[in-house]
Amino acid sequence: MKKYKIVVVLLCFFFSINNYCQNKNEKESKISKTDFPSSALQTLSLVPENAKRIKYYQETDGEKLSYECKFKFQNLWHSVEFNEDGKLEDIEVKVRKHQLSQTVRERINNYLSQNSDKFDIVKIQEQYVQDKSSSDLTFFKSTISNREHTASNYELIVAIKHKKDWTLKEMTFDKQGNFTNTRDLQTDSYEYIMY
Repeated sequence: MKKYKIVVVLLCFFFSINNYCQNKNEKESKISKTDFPSSALQTLSLVPENAKRIKYYQETDGEKLSYECKFKFQNLWHSVEFNEDGKLEDIEVKVRKHQLSQTVRERINNYLSQNSDKFDIVKIQEQYVQDKSSSDLTFFKSTISNREHTASNYELIVAIKHKKDWTLKEMTFDKQGNFTNTRDLQTDSYEYIMY
């Protein structure tokens, strides 16, 4: 009987750790430009002069530390994320549903309809991931200046209803609108998704 209890406790521990790892609980705090990594600031020197509302943030999910710069350019909110060492990880651009191609929109809606009782898309971002095939400066410059001709993933924040329960999820779709990944969001970290 004692062995059975130990096995049950270990299984509960494993499942709670597994569930914790699949949840996203980011905390974001505003910082000054001087607290940003210098190599990231070198990349950000290419932010267009007519960009507005430039703000700097430090973000942690409990394990990973990253830095983020947010600004508005050509009436779109941009978010540029760097790792702890100041290396560019990705650029995200907030867009509206009608700005997606009809095919991408239909595929995303079909997936969400088939996998939930009801859903509400809270936020959509084009996601441009730095694949290290070019320098951070080159990647930043080409993405910002040529976004319409650069393939992106789509990162969505979606409220999903299953039976009677609503959950908040971060979902990723590829450039064709095919589902690739999902993570549960903690409701107490919800404020970071708004610019």
